[in-house]
Amino acid sequence: MLTLTGILRAATVLPGRTNGKTGEIIKARPVLQIEGLDNRGLVQLVTLTVPDVSAFMEKTGQTISVPVRAWAPGVTVGFTYEADH
Repeated sequence: MLTLTGILRAATVLPGRTNGKTGEIIKARPVLQIEGLDNRGLVQLVTLTVPDVSAFMEKTGQTISVPVRAWAPGVTVGFTYEADH
């Protein structure tokens, strides 16, 4: 398992909406925005969907670590929350 460590910049729930083109209903989703450094030392902001943001609400501005699994669409590595098992 991988761990993503960085400074928590936001913990919020993005509102649900309806896709204007397809009519698909998109559910609200809880997300974290975590600031870290890429392999060149440049700031990278990762938006990560999580099951619940309540455990993170008071940690904005603090360094946190969350379990993730990586996926790579094309050449960019993305991260998905991975609960401890």
